[in-house]
Amino acid sequence: MTNLSDLIASPDGSRLRREARHAEAFIRRARLTIWWERVWPKLWPASGIVGAFVAAGLFNLFAYVPWWIHTLLLLGAAGAAGYFLYRNFQNFDAPTWYEGARRVERDSTLEHRPITEHHDVMAAGVGDAYAEALWKAHIRALLSRIGKLRVSLPSPQLAKRDPYAIRFLILLLLIGGVIVAGSDWKNRLAFALTPDAGSGTASATVDAWINPPAYTGLPPIYLKPGPMNGAPIRVPVNSELVVRVHRSSVSPEIVLSPSHDKRPKVTGADDEYAANTKLHADENIFVRAGGRTLGSWRTVIVPDEAPHIVFSEPPSRTQHDAVKIAFSAADDYGVVSARALIKPVKGTRVLSIDLPLDVSAKTVKQTVYRDLTENPLAGMDVTITLEAKDGAGQTARSKPMRFTLPARIFTNPLARALVEQRQHLFAKTPHAKPVTLATLNALTLAPDKFYQDQQRLYLVLRSTYWMLHEAHSEHDIEQVQDLLWQTAMALEGNGAANAAAELRRVAEALAQAMEQGAPQSVIDGLMQRYQQALQRYLQAMAKNAQASNGPPPPGTKVITPDDIAKMMKLIQQLAESGSRDAAAKMLAMLQSLLENMQMSGGSGGGGQGDKAMSDAIQGMSDLIGRQRQLMDKTYREGQDAGDPKDGGAKGLSEQQGKLRDDLNAILKGLGKKGAPAAKNFGDAGKAMGQAQGQLGGKDFDGANKSQQRALEDLQKGTAALAQALMQEQGGPGMKSGSQSGNEDPLGRESGAQGSINGGKVPDKDSIARAREILKELRKRAGETGRSKEELDYLDRLLKEF
Repeated sequence: MTNLSDLIASPDGSRLRREARHAEAFIRRARLTIWWERVWPKLWPASGIVGAFVAAGLFNLFAYVPWWIHTLLLLGAAGAAGYFLYRNFQNFDAPTWYEGARRVERDSTLEHRPITEHHDVMAAGVGDAYAEALWKAHIRALLSRIGKLRVSLPSPQLAKRDPYAIRFLILLLLIGGVIVAGSDWKNRLAFALTPDAGSGTASATVDAWINPPAYTGLPPIYLKPGPMNGAPIRVPVNSELVVRVHRSSVSPEIVLSPSHDKRPKVTGADDEYAANTKLHADENIFVRAGGRTLGSWRTVIVPDEAPHIVFSEPPSRTQHDAVKIAFSAADDYGVVSARALIKPVKGTRVLSIDLPLDVSAKTVKQTVYRDLTENPLAGMDVTITLEAKDGAGQTARSKPMRFTLPARIFTNPLARALVEQRQHLFAKTPHAKPVTLATLNALTLAPDKFYQDQQRLYLVLRSTYWMLHEAHSEHDIEQVQDLLWQTAMALEGNGAANAAAELRRVAEALAQAMEQGAPQSVIDGLMQRYQQALQRYLQAMAKNAQASNGPPPPGTKVITPDDIAKMMKLIQQLAESGSRDAAAKMLAMLQSLLENMQMSGGSGGGGQGDKAMSDAIQGMSDLIGRQRQLMDKTYREGQDAGDPKDGGAKGLSEQQGKLRDDLNAILKGLGKKGAPAAKNFGDAGKAMGQAQGQLGGKDFDGANKSQQRALEDLQKGTAALAQALMQEQGGPGMKSGSQSGNEDPLGRESGAQGSINGGKVPDKDSIARAREILKELRKRAGETGRSKEELDYLDRLLKEF
């Protein structure tokens, strides 16, 4: 037998060195090919089991199962893979050199087995030098004719072991898992291969809550830790999920399903971790740490509906040429702003008018008055479209209403001429500027004759002429138009229109201040300004009043200055007592009366019933204060700290009886007018009687409780009287109702702003407590060291109060 190495080492083997090494390289390659063909089929199905497990880990499926199931799956996969590997490889034979050489000979289609023939043995001539030399020469001749060698690709025949091609499915899953995992593939594989029964996370806890958008006014929703159960949690769209994990030695994982691709970024270290994310769709939320589920919840997103706004009645014109716009708007979380878009029927210019909202509620019913006689669109046919916006920025529009804007009728010839020139300039008619210049020049002829006692008017007109003469831009023309209008208004109406406009502005400012919870000092200042503007308005109206000797037409409501003064006093009392919603409604009703009031020089009577109710409300307000003081005296007497001047329990009992008598006197003066509050006042009288008897028996605790009930009934009854008074005087209709018991810290109804139904007038102690609460809230809101979530929550509380 002769080896290739022997041939190469022979004296003449140098010629075959290259061919021999070349053949040896192909033999090694062939052996590797045979290795692959024998090993790869035996790896199935163990490789498929491992591949499926790895794919599940890349898809992070183990995050959705308990740790013990995860452990069983890992052990099962490892055991099954080990079993199949043992069974397939127990009789495994490694490929030999001879098998590799034969593979090369077959793949290279070599004849007479030139590589493996050295295994052959000479049949005869062994030991004969000449015979053996001849045999070696034969071998060298065969090797020299080997030529080009090749090894075919492996053919493991795996299809015989996997006839259903499951291997390709597993391959696709692995590729998809790598794509989904992205840069997190290492962490996912580590988690898949190291299930943890809570090692290092046994004491881990989670705090999670959902912050609805601030504009909704909804409080945060706390998520209870633990497994998912019960009904899903309904949250507004774009709510913020906040997760805080404490005492966890590993970084937690937050999974949102079905949004697998959306994973909130977890930040933190030293056993404290945090994550925030927005919720835009229904989600199943899982919070896990070290294979342990700390909490899971199911959320359902509540979409934010667009607002809705319509005209309550068609736009109309008031007695003083103002536009009355009555509308109602609604939104699921509240309308934040509204406006009217006025567009001429023939034209493209749009006038936008903001519509102030007295209340911030889900449903708003409002009436707004606007004097547009100053606008150049006055007198034109226009379409008015209402637009409402909610906190999310969504808008809605009403159907357009056609309307002719009121235009002021000027009786003064000069004023009428000035307004006509203003309209020419606005309309940009041909030669508008030259015509207006010529007109102004003509109107100022002979000043010594026509403006002998009106030098200021003459100077204004000449100034207007020269302003227009030097006007070169649109802005300059607009200034001239404004000056023409102001001059015409000064010539007409004794300033009544200006006084009405000022009154509207102050009324809107006062209503907004009440709605926004302004300090009482601001409210008092605006009330004083409103009274001053009201006096100027009434004086201007009186100058233009037409005398009337006959009685007013049937059904006409006659309002005297005394009635207006009493309404103003009632508004002041309601604002001071904390019932600002009721005060705002009363102010809106008064403004409505003033807008539609026509001054008359004749005399009229009426309103005795209104006067009785107004006097009763004032009396009840005083009675509430006295009852509050008596309750304080009773409390101090029960603590042995009473004032000897009060006469002890007997004296307090007599004072309580006096209050009850005063209540009966007020109710007697009301007569049938007190029907809306009869039950409340009746209950108050019974409670006062009980308190009187308890004071006589020195039962101070019982007397205090009875006095508290009496005080609450008095407050309810007074609010009902105020509502009835507004209804009788033409205010917006409101249904009476009982106290709901759902008050905020200031004693107001929460969730029903803008209504005085069951309105509670807070006492001095309640106001003091509310001020302390507000002071503490403002203090905490100013501390920058607090978290953003807490500061946002404090801001929402301050807005509510």
